Amino acid sequence: MRLTERSRRRLVASLMVCAGVAVACIDMSAPKGAASISPVQLPSPFVVRGDTMRDADGKVAPVTVTSFDAQGAPLPIPSELFVLDTFQRAHFTVSHLLIGDRLGNVTVLGQASGVQTPTVNVPVTVRPTTLLLDVKPDTLRAPLGADSATSVGRSTPPLSTIVKGAGDTTVQGVIVRYAITSTLPSSSSTVPSVYIADGTGKPMSADTTDASGKANKRYVTVLTRLLTGPVLQQPDSVVVEASASYKGAQLIGSPFKIVTPVKVVISIR
Repeated sequence: MRLTERSRRRLVASLMVCAGVAVACIDMSAPKGAASISPVQLPSPFVVRGDTMRDADGKVAPVTVTSFDAQGAPLPIPSELFVLDTFQRAHFTVSHLLIGDRLGNVTVLGQASGVQTPTVNVPVTVRPTTLLLDVKPDTLRAPLGADSATSVGRSTPPLSTIVKGAGDTTVQGVIVRYAITSTLPSSSSTVPSVYIADGTGKPMSADTTDASGKANKRYVTVLTRLLTGPVLQQPDSVVVEASASYKGAQLIGSPFKIVTPVKVVISIR
């Protein structure tokens, strides 16, 4: 059928109205894909050459990246993971398991919905076998002064252990856990007088071995204002247990005790 010019104009106008209605029915506010993604989430800070990365319980576990919507709720969006290094020191399986191939450090990157994560470095190491005391702690001098807010003592040097593997090689990335097993009395029923902290005084008991195989960034910290009993008149000690494991089994020498002598001293300003 042949349309007249007038009919053609009416048809074009009708199609434009329908197109406008259709567009109005589409929710243009909903973003495509994820609004944000998490950093690369590693089940462990290291992977052993010839093995698959494992979690804290020693079980094989994948590396993950989580996507979120605009409200921060997780989304079931697939992610991709890449090893960026030229040398084949590690590789990912299709299920995002990271397998160590050669000793060294690898750079890992994640991506989801076209958004990339920051890179993260992962050491590929020999199998950790032994946990040793690195430096014996000196006497911790806890200052007791008029200003109770400043009456805090910190062990010097810090708690220090070292992890070794085959061929007496030190191992990077192993998590060493410190736990107080014998402490000093506290005047508070809810706040301990002694705790393990990082260099800023923040409570933190786990540490990770560095490139030299040492975990030496945690301190025994004493809140002197909370001390009670004989420790105020005579030296005492705090006992810390250090432990580390691999594949769910304790390393040789783990756990062992670190005794830190404590002496309260009068601080006059």
